Amino acid sequence: MRKSILLVISSVLCCISAIAEVPVEVQRVEGELRVGLTAPLGGFHGGNATVGPAFGVEIRYNIPESSWDMGFQINATTAVRKFHSSNYTYEQSNRSVNYLLTGGYNFGPGKKVNPFVGAGFGLNFYDAIDDVVYDGSGKCFTFAPRVGVELFHHLRFTLTSHITRTGYSNIEFTIGGVIGGRQKKR
Repeated sequence: MRKSILLVISSVLCCISAIAEVPVEVQRVEGELRVGLTAPLGGFHGGNATVGPAFGVEIRYNIPESSWDMGFQINATTAVRKFHSSNYTYEQSNRSVNYLLTGGYNFGPGKKVNPFVGAGFGLNFYDAIDDVVYDGSGKCFTFAPRVGVELFHHLRFTLTSHITRTGYSNIEFTIGGVIGGRQKKR
């Protein structure tokens, strides 16, 4: 029985490797500038979640003959919440500035439609701004899984979740402009 299972597994692996595409050679370095919207994750002192801004910049290195990339990202996000009192509404923005090492897998490198998944891990500097009801500032670690699609080598739509300190975690949707990373000309 074991020999049969091993034979089936090796046959499947051989078939997969025979039909797998050879990765397309793409430009090694690419940069991205992005803007978007955020929404807080989880509760924070009973405040009502509100949409906030996000922006960032990233540089990526495409690993040769591979679908993998790695990079460095700096971004600013907010987890905005409204707090209501008897006669006034306060809007507190829990701002995060993240410095992340990133990694990702591209399902269609060099193609006009390139879905991707990835994650970032790094340092978050956070503080509360605007109508500060619950003060807080400091630094902590951030984990940021993401998924998205790059279109026509220049337009990138990304959904990212910044998991960090309570009250500062958020999910963001961004639109980015990309320079570099296209298929190399021969």
